[in-house]
Amino acid sequence: IDEKWFNITKKTLRYYTAPDEQQPIRTCKNKNYIPRIMFLTALARPRFDSSGNCTFDGRIGCFPYVTYVAAKRSSRNCLAGTIEMKPILSIDKSVMRDFMIGQVLPTIHAKWPREDIGKIIYIQQDNA
Repeated sequence: IDEKWFNITKKTLRYYTAPDEQQPIRTCKNKNYIPRIMFLTALARPRFDSSGNCTFDGRIGCFPYVTYVAAKRSSRNCLAGTIEMKPILSIDKSVMRDFMIGQVLPTIHAKWPREDIGKIIYIQQDNA
């Protein structure tokens, strides 16, 4: 399991569009204050059968640290009550524990290869 911060957009963007196509709209307040989002990624060792075919590729999931909240007020971008995705800026022990119990462990249980059921699964984290 590892975590990584990503910027949502770049400071300068270049779009190549068709003559009848509109350019995408940037939704951050200022290009100098681009919001960041953290992702938690879980991987495992891939499994192969005796003939070399991949039976389990090892990809478990990629989980963004976000919350879904309803907009408090109406604006020109959205109406009040619209569900918005907000990044969690402070990742502490309680947030990490909620993500592990609520998202990572059920996904591991669903995607883990059936021939390895009953064996001990060790979750290795870095010292973040």
